[in-house]
Amino acid sequence: MADRVFALVLMVLVAAFWVESAQLPGPSGGAAVGPAFLPRIILATIFALSVLLVVQSFLKAEEAVRFTGIGGFFRLHWRVPALLAAVGVYIALMDPLGFVVASIIFLAGAFALLIREYTRGVVIAAALIAVGLPFGLNYLFRTVLSTFLP
Repeated sequence: MADRVFALVLMVLVAAFWVESAQLPGPSGGAAVGPAFLPRIILATIFALSVLLVVQSFLKAEEAVRFTGIGGFFRLHWRVPALLAAVGVYIALMDPLGFVVASIIFLAGAFALLIREYTRGVVIAAALIAVGLPFGLNYLFRTVLSTFLP
């Protein structure tokens, strides 16, 4: 039930942000797309994943969840505040280090937090994604979208 409610709230927020992104200006300076392009791709992805979460919430059996207080929550889900702190560090590093370097550091740290079993294949895949994704996105934005990342 909690997944269903969370997904529905998220879908409403995505719809609101989608409407607001229409207020952004169109392409300028020879850019192929306007500033609303990337946010709308992200919003569409979040919306699609939310729909999947709603469908999944109907397909799986409900488990009883008991709230044991905020301390119990953070003992069980310590990765949530750690990842939020990592996002803050990522944002702070974006300007001095640039998109590619800051993204590599963030992704490596996030993978270190989120990976539960460190097998050789998982570590290699995480390292390839942590390094390849920022370079790939930087290339995509520079060449295809004619937009430069910081």
